[in-house]
Amino acid sequence: MLAYYIKGFLYKSTTLYRFVLFPKKLTENQRAILTDEFSFYTKLTPKEKCVFEHRVLRFIDYHTFVGRENLYVTERMQLLISATSIMLTFGFDRYLLSKFETILVYPQDYFSNVTQQYHKGEANPKYKTIVFSWEDFEEGIKIEDDNLNLGIHELTHALHFSFLTEKSFSATHFLKHYKLLLLSLRNKDAQKRLIAMNYLRDYAFENQYEFLSVLVEHFFETPEEFRAKLPNIYNRVKIMLNMNVAGF
Repeated sequence: MLAYYIKGFLYKSTTLYRFVLFPKKLTENQRAILTDEFSFYTKLTPKEKCVFEHRVLRFIDYHTFVGRENLYVTERMQLLISATSIMLTFGFDRYLLSKFETILVYPQDYFSNVTQQYHKGEANPKYKTIVFSWEDFEEGIKIEDDNLNLGIHELTHALHFSFLTEKSFSATHFLKHYKLLLLSLRNKDAQKRLIAMNYLRDYAFENQYEFLSVLVEHFFETPEEFRAKLPNIYNRVKIMLNMNVAGF
């Protein structure tokens, strides 16, 4: 069941926020990494942090992290990747990426044998794999207000692909409200106005998948500006993610 929060940043809250049976807890060193490098975590209440930590550790246990080109995937890398994914799903009961098993991490951009091109990241449901260039992932974490966050972008793809094959309430809610958002933009004049705002980068208009990922990047990186410039779209994303971050 969903219940409204009176306090806190969440638009709605799941019952899991009120109670977690035997929650996993970060070590002091792990907690220090998130406190120093992941601002979303620092804005949570103690109760929300307890849930967030539990989910991060569950995410690490659920997925296999593999370094490429002699890169060793450190605990810090696992924590920051996992925290990014848990941030995206923090409004849902479902928070593990059911369609994906392995997270590959390259030092920098890498050559894909599939596309015969260099990439910074990808989410490939066929191979159940998410791939990151660590250099670019880390830059997205450090610069929080440029609406360019590789982790948010690719993990949004992974979440979308996972929810497309699920029957959970979280998946149904997410897909329903994304569809309603797209329907609200069917009108050509509405599309032209959106493009003319020059707020979303051009890549958003490649296809519906990229549009979603770019929207979510903006939602977390510049939420106040997003809400001010595109209030209707912001509200639809807020409902879709079951979360409100503007003004928090």
